[in-house]
Amino acid sequence: MNEQVDNPFNPQFGKRPSAFIGRDVIINDFLQGMNNPNDPSRTSIITGIRGSGKTAILADIHQNLDPKKCLVVDITAKDGMLLDILDICVRDGKRWLSGSFNEFTGFTFGALGFSFGVTRKNRHEEHGFRYWLTEILESLKNKKIPTVFLIDEVHNETAEMREFATTYQHMVRENMDVALLMAGLPGSVQDILNDKVLTFLRRSNRVYLENIDVRVVAIAYENAFKKAKRLFEGNALEQAAKASEGYPYLVQLLGFFIWRGAGDSIKGIDVDQALLQSKIELYKNVHDLIYFELSQRDRDFLSAMAEDAAESSFGDIAERMKVSSGYASRYRQRLITAGIIHSCSYGKLAFSPPYMREYLLER
Repeated sequence: MNEQVDNPFNPQFGKRPSAFIGRDVIINDFLQGMNNPNDPSRTSIITGIRGSGKTAILADIHQNLDPKKCLVVDITAKDGMLLDILDICVRDGKRWLSGSFNEFTGFTFGALGFSFGVTRKNRHEEHGFRYWLTEILESLKNKKIPTVFLIDEVHNETAEMREFATTYQHMVRENMDVALLMAGLPGSVQDILNDKVLTFLRRSNRVYLENIDVRVVAIAYENAFKKAKRLFEGNALEQAAKASEGYPYLVQLLGFFIWRGAGDSIKGIDVDQALLQSKIELYKNVHDLIYFELSQRDRDFLSAMAEDAAESSFGDIAERMKVSSGYASRYRQRLITAGIIHSCSYGKLAFSPPYMREYLLER
């Protein structure tokens, strides 16, 4: 086995793998949008189920933004996010900010609401989040420096997310040079879009991450292994790509374990072994998280689906649950919104995460 080339596959959550596959159009659209203040891509929301590559896209975009030409504010939506935003803006933007910002000792939480205090010119000032962000962005705008906000795991369960979003809306109206890319699970994004305070986000560019075409996966696998002078034998390449089902996390898992376990000549048995190892990690890191967040009735619905080898009839599911179609339809919609199942034809449903049926049967 050739040991000189590092494994390009990285199944760790939150890290951009060297072999990053199938998301070029999404990334390029956002980066190109930075050249046009009116481009709708400048305010975008990416959504997809766990393991679909949302965080990896944010990481890739961050990596491709020039820190000498723009300020990048990369955070996770949580309590304390407003303070994180202000701290990053001042820390990373000091080279462009006016002289008064050099006297900042750092932001602290204020006494009321979303107010933040700072000591400047030997006096203490306390203002709201919008005031401070406006002051920072105006200073950056004067230097022709755009600000890009990258926010992962968005949801509307914290008032700070609403405060940021409404402030961002005002920044856009005031012609600040800003861009926003958010990423979140389908249910969380749907909650944000349905929030009466955040209705303007319904006009944002929305991207749902579908699985990658397995033909693209096959080409990526072949190229990655060929660089290390390692080749697939027979139909092992097609077998590996098909086994991944184009699901980004599994693409990385499978590639990682094939790379680690196979020799310079990769056979079908190597793919089979790598798939077994990949399923252990997939079930632990994706399927368990999905399952434990579900209600008992959600689980009953999925268990009824798991009785079918392929697609499931909605009528059969309701019958197995021993409930009316109207009652079962509520859980069908909940699971579709969460991205766990999808409608594949009239009255027919299928699982979205790969190997979900196997996982449920093993439980």
